[in-house]
Amino acid sequence: MAIQDLLGRPHMGGELRLLVLTSVSTCRGAFDTLGETLATARDLRMRRAAFEETLLQSVLFCGFPRCVTAFEALRDRWPGSPGTEDDVPAGRWRAEGQRFFDLVYAHRSAEVGAMLRGLSPSFHDFVLESAYGRVLARPGLDPRTRELIAVGALAALGQTPQLIAHGRGALRCGATRDEVDEALFTAVGDSTERGAWLARILAERPPHQGDRS
Repeated sequence: MAIQDLLGRPHMGGELRLLVLTSVSTCRGAFDTLGETLATARDLRMRRAAFEETLLQSVLFCGFPRCVTAFEALRDRWPGSPGTEDDVPAGRWRAEGQRFFDLVYAHRSAEVGAMLRGLSPSFHDFVLESAYGRVLARPGLDPRTRELIAVGALAALGQTPQLIAHGRGALRCGATRDEVDEALFTAVGDSTERGAWLARILAERPPHQGDRS
């Protein structure tokens, strides 16, 4: 769907829509679409720093190589000074990571943490301190926005267990059902997966079937 048509859809504001599309395009390696998205945001005088934060967050989903190319697209299509949002101090990574982790997983936080430690204690610490504490806890985007961006990115990658977890996290952070659905639509359009994913997000599992990060 064309970017202008996406912007005409209800239930999600234009900047948030383009932030989701930015991460979706980066995760897919769709750099022509990314360039168009960034140029549209620039022309609409949106906040460049918010798109920079979105690209930084996208590292968590699709890795450094694609995000290097994505940051180059931001530089070329939307020249400007890098944002000045403060990093989370290194001494706070663990505590801030746990705070954001608890916000996303709520009553399942201990269970999901135990699952990650069972896979690898080092991986658990990396997720908590680096992904959650150093990136997601940054002040540049609010938790609701970050979780909706995560929904789009994970849908684009087809990572169903993590998508369901962060879809529920988006709802816990204040997103509406319609916003979650629109994040899915931005990633996969009217695919059959979209409805199935939304149904699973809205249906809580028993505690012993805890979400995956």
